[in-house]
Amino acid sequence: MNHCLEFKNTIIGRNEILIEAINLKINVGTLLIFTGKNGSGKSTLLKTIAGLLKPLSGEINYNQKNIHSLSFNERAQLIAYVNTQKTTVEYIKVKELVALGRYPFKDKLNIELMVSKSLKQMDIEHLANKYTNEISDGELQKANIARALAQNTPIILMDEPSAFLDYPSKKELFSTLKNIAIEQQKIIVCPTHDIELSKAVGNLFWHLEDKKINVSSSQIAWL
Repeated sequence: MNHCLEFKNTIIGRNEILIEAINLKINVGTLLIFTGKNGSGKSTLLKTIAGLLKPLSGEINYNQKNIHSLSFNERAQLIAYVNTQKTTVEYIKVKELVALGRYPFKDKLNIELMVSKSLKQMDIEHLANKYTNEISDGELQKANIARALAQNTPIILMDEPSAFLDYPSKKELFSTLKNIAIEQQKIIVCPTHDIELSKAVGNLFWHLEDKKINVSSSQIAWL
């Protein structure tokens, strides 16, 4: 089976339509970058894929299953989500924050292994025993991304994942995400304003404009 995320006549919005009917597929092994002006529907689209909002009409399916028909725990085993809000809990260590990614799963035996692997992928192993209120915003962002990686879902959604990061860290992050998407056959979706950086590594691009999605598989043609 060709695993994919599929939009079927999916209309995105809240009180009004932000994105008209979408009929597109995203295959595994894809780092999808999408852009658009403020108010174009980027965050709403991401939250709708995550199951936090329902589409105004139509469906979003993964392997022919409507993600909005799944229970919260079933979605948590399918989709990991990192938002842009600076969320931290004091008196919790970074390694404990990352371990929260394993919460939806009954098998607790590989928690330590998954946490270690995710910390290494984000190059923050040295922060494992630090408390989240002791680290910088950029380090906390990396820790939250590591939590999503530890969740080990086929779909990972990251709203502005390069926020709070310096330029070298942004460049490294997008390269890491593309490698993870390809090597681990995942779908990683990232709305971002870091177009120049992301276009060098993404392999699928969407641009939201006039309630439509413009698609490019090789370069961002609207730059």
